[in-house]
Order: sequence, then structure tokens, then C-alpha cells
Amino acid sequence: MTAETPRIPTPRFALALGRGWARCALGVAACLFSLTACDGGGDPAARWGGSVDTLPSGQVVVHNPVDPIWRDGDAWRVVEELRIGTTEGAGPAVFGNVVSLTVDPAGRIWALDHQAQEIRVFDSEGEYVRTVGRRGGGPGEFQQAVHIALAPDGNVWVMDPTNARLSVFDTAGTYVEGRVASGGFVMLPWRGGFDDDGRYYSLLPLAGGIMPVRHDMAFQPLDTLEVPRDPVSRDAFELRDSDGRLRISAGVPWQGSLTWRISPAGTMWAMITDEYRLFELDAGGDTLRTITRAFTSPPVTAADREEAREQMKWFTDQGGRFDPSKLPARKPPTRNFFFDDERHLWVERVAADAEDDRRVFDVFDPDGRFLGTVRLPFALWMNQPVVREGRVYAVTRDDLDVPYVVRARIER
Repeated sequence: MTAETPRIPTPRFALALGRGWARCALGVAACLFSLTACDGGGDPAARWGGSVDTLPSGQVVVHNPVDPIWRDGDAWRVVEELRIGTTEGAGPAVFGNVVSLTVDPAGRIWALDHQAQEIRVFDSEGEYVRTVGRRGGGPGEFQQAVHIALAPDGNVWVMDPTNARLSVFDTAGTYVEGRVASGGFVMLPWRGGFDDDGRYYSLLPLAGGIMPVRHDMAFQPLDTLEVPRDPVSRDAFELRDSDGRLRISAGVPWQGSLTWRISPAGTMWAMITDEYRLFELDAGGDTLRTITRAFTSPPVTAADREEAREQMKWFTDQGGRFDPSKLPARKPPTRNFFFDDERHLWVERVAADAEDDRRVFDVFDPDGRFLGTVRLPFALWMNQPVVREGRVYAVTRDDLDVPYVVRARIER
């Protein structure tokens, strides 16, 4: 069962986000200017049919239509070129649960296996190079390592909150040093790492939630960011004790949610999945940019309802009651998002066709304009792939649930 992001009481953020929505609602009446593009023939940017509104606050609101900027033949094509993993035997290519990966300047892939608590390094041809770290509490060892990142100086940083340690290795796999980090909890996927300015983000556990902490390269704290919480009250399945106290709570399958991550620019981004609405926020929680796109949500089918019942079996096995009437009629149009190294925004679509599940992504340029849709040649299992220099590095699973590390090139 995948760990879920805890809800965090951040009233200041909620108010700021609310102000952003109110400004958006004023729309045309409140904006300083509105730019609507028309068909510009051969210029892809001029073909965009959306609009940009800049509000008096400075917030930029980008509205995208259904139609993309790309025309037939313009869309990016993603082609798989390397797959590491096996279903038979033993060895470094037999993965348990790869939760994070990075790529060093030599093109070597560093894959963090959470089950084994070790990092396996493969060269650009997929050949095994070495194993870095092992399970334990000593220097260079891991208890619950959750994230691996390439630092600007070329070293590799590994976050291990259970050991309350950030471990630093050089690209030869030699342990350099350990730095004291916030501990006491494990969250997957881990949402920390580096921004483009070399600042590192760790997560500080708080009562009922977390707070991202921004550090310099010496791992000295600089400031904090507020984590958004879902402003929409969502249904949940609850199991309470005889005295009314809540024992277990579970989200309703197929309903919307809020997901967030830190951008390469060091700002906070959040997405309301059932509204296809994304927000860029500064450290104080004020809205800098809003991006929307017109959409049609896929229906929740009879097969989806049966699948939801199976997903909730862990809840009903403990005495909870599954109420199918709580399931929505339609699925959210989006599920997750990430950024590539050129700050394009990739939004994962919830597909109506099971064959497209976790494969279809809408791509937006750094200004928030909808370029078009890309279909990956594999289902994306890890929510935080690495996209670097025209290649996608990710984790997928086959029909037998066997994990693989994959690399694919982006043809433009």
C-alpha cells in the first residue's frame, strides 16, 4: 500500500490559496491585460488558442483550451532504449522496490531499492557497476533510505530519515560524510531534493504533517515552505470505536485530491486533480501562477467499481464498511505531475482505456501553455521520474508486477 501525503493544517496557505481563487473568479474584470492568441499559421506559439490574464496582484492566470499547440507530426515521441531488470535468478538486476533514482554525469543510473536498502549503479549500457550502501545504522548504511539526488558538485545525496541522516557519496561510491537530518517518519514518494539553484529541500515532521526546509549546499537551513492542503472537503470511509473515536480512515477511490511538489525554481506547485487546476506558490503561500485546461473526465465504470471494492478489502477486513454510493460518477482527469530539466510541466492524465493507464501525459511549456499529449511506451510506476537531456529515466512494472528501471529518449 503506497503511503499517502498527510493533510497538514496550514491556515495561512489556505487563505492565500483562497485569495488566489477569488482573484481568478474576478477574471476579466480584474485583470490588467488579457492576451488571446489566434491561429498563426506556421508559428506553433501563435497557434495557441488560450488566454493569459495578469491580475492586479501580479498573479498570472493561464487558461488552456482542449486543443494543443502541437499539430499532427509536432508531438514528441518517447522511445524506450534501455530496460534493466529480470524475472529470473538473482543478482543486482532483480529489484524489490525502486523508489528513487538519479543519473550522474557519466550517464550511470543510480537506483535506490527500498526493499534491499541499497543503491545499485548501472552504466549507460545497463551493465552493473557496483552496489553502494547496505542496511544498517553505521556510516554509509541505511535504515529507511527514501530518496537519492545528484548534487551540483557531482556527489550523490541520500536521505535516510529513520537514521536521521543525509549520507553523501562520491560518484565512485565512496562514502564522503553524513549530515544530521530530521528523522522519525517515512513518506513515499519523498518530495525533497535539489532545485536548479543548488538548494536542497528536506522534510521536517510536525504534529499532524510536514514542512519542507530549504538548505544551502552545506546543509544549513535557509527557510521553510508551507505545504498546501486540499481546500475541498472530501468524503472518506471511516471506522470508529464504540465510543466514537476514529480508528481508521480511508479515502474514497476515484474522488479528487490535492497533490504537490517543489519545482526546479524552488517554488511550491499544487494541483487539484478533479479540477485540472495547478497553482504555483511562493514560500509564504501566495499564488504566483494558475494553469487550467478544459477537459472531459472519464466515467467510473462497473469494472472500476469492482476494482475499488477490491482496493478497499484491507479496510473491510478490519471491520470497515465499503459504501459504493460514495464513489463518484466520473474520475478526476488528472493524477499527478512532474517537471523536466527544461521546466516543462508533465501532467499525468487518468485514461479511460486501461492500456493507457499511467502512460498518457499532457505537456505544458514553462509559461503554462498546453503543447500536447505524450504517450510513454511503458506504464509509469514511480511518480518521480528523472527527465534529463532528452531522456526519461523511470521505473515500470510488468504484468507479473516485476519492477524494471527504464530509459527512453524523447524525439522532438
